[in-house]
Amino acid sequence: MFTISSKTNITPETAVKFMAKHCLTTDRLDALYDYYIGNHRILNRPKDKRAANNRLVCNHAKYITDCTTGYFMGNPVKYMSRQGKDISPVVEALKRADSPTQDVDLSRLGSIFGVSYEMLYMSGEDKPEIRLASLDPRNAFVVYDDTVEQKPVFGVYYMPLQDGNGFKSGYRCYLCDKEKTTEFITDIGFTIKRVFEPYNHYFGGVPIIEYYNNGDCQGDFEQVTSLIDAYNLLQSDRINDKEQFVDSILLIKGQILGDTAEEETETYKAIKEFGVMTIDDSGDAKWLTRQFDEHSVDILRKSIEDDIHKFSGVPCMNDESFSGNTSGVAMKYKLLAFQQMTKIKERYFTEGLRIRLSLMANALSVLNAVKIDVGDIDIVFTRSLPENEAEIAETINLLKDIVPEEQLIKLLPHEFTVKE
Repeated sequence: MFTISSKTNITPETAVKFMAKHCLTTDRLDALYDYYIGNHRILNRPKDKRAANNRLVCNHAKYITDCTTGYFMGNPVKYMSRQGKDISPVVEALKRADSPTQDVDLSRLGSIFGVSYEMLYMSGEDKPEIRLASLDPRNAFVVYDDTVEQKPVFGVYYMPLQDGNGFKSGYRCYLCDKEKTTEFITDIGFTIKRVFEPYNHYFGGVPIIEYYNNGDCQGDFEQVTSLIDAYNLLQSDRINDKEQFVDSILLIKGQILGDTAEEETETYKAIKEFGVMTIDDSGDAKWLTRQFDEHSVDILRKSIEDDIHKFSGVPCMNDESFSGNTSGVAMKYKLLAFQQMTKIKERYFTEGLRIRLSLMANALSVLNAVKIDVGDIDIVFTRSLPENEAEIAETINLLKDIVPEEQLIKLLPHEFTVKE
């Protein structure tokens, strides 16, 4: 976390100092992104000319992130007033800004990098509207004050620029403090080349929000990258063994295949082409192969894969235990670790969403004279998981004369509608 005194005069010169520091932290983020897109360490394994060198990528990293994101943000976040007050202006503003898609993207980036960033800005129309943009964590950061409250002082997003040949030539930077946004351009060494006129953003706070994935700001698969490497290596070597078994050496004893080297070469070609050979009674031929225990290797593969899912907290959905006849209670136990991890994500994501709501309420108050108490808004997350509808219907039927209808309706899956 970058910190600075809240009394510091914030200028582009202040920002570039932190930009230079931030660049030193991006190697880890680059490595995590490589794992997500499938650029794993196994691909850099050197090749031995005499041996097979298959390099398989079994992308558990992408599986973990995509499953986590779908489970956490597959259903849009809901906003409800606790006191029944009118919160429709901010809800409509969220819809126009396509916040559900934005939330999915922020969740995915947080799952990969351990942190994600969002910028709020106003559209350039005659009647400006609030817009949301997710930022690459490798090019964005927030600086906080040096008090125990750690309030944001300013945020920076620096976008790489390219010259006519496609090489990086510098950065277009956005410095956002609590009142205004300042755009400026630097060269590749962060030397300021041009500063544009600052403009007010009307959000009443730093419009760049930092969303934590968890308390340690770690990605969902970051703890298991070494296990992913081991799995890739094992699977690659299994294919290598198969390939080398096919390319085994033929050992011929007690048999002359030719009087000269040329005749022997021709004989070898004929054996390879036709697949047969004749030998004398005293001769012998057999393949030299490396023996491997496929059963033991498969046990090791299963053990590594189980550890990947165990320590990441993301279950293997293809496992036989996730069969169609599993009861709702049994399913919840199988997903317990996954659910606990997601609850932690929810806590930190809610903090970011509350900051978003506060900034949007400030902007609506300035532009449209709309007053909204964001402290009255409940943020509701709904897990994206198949429901046992028969079991739910049976439960509702048993409780229909005991529990109020309003409570029973809440048990229904979100896609169900209730007759008037």
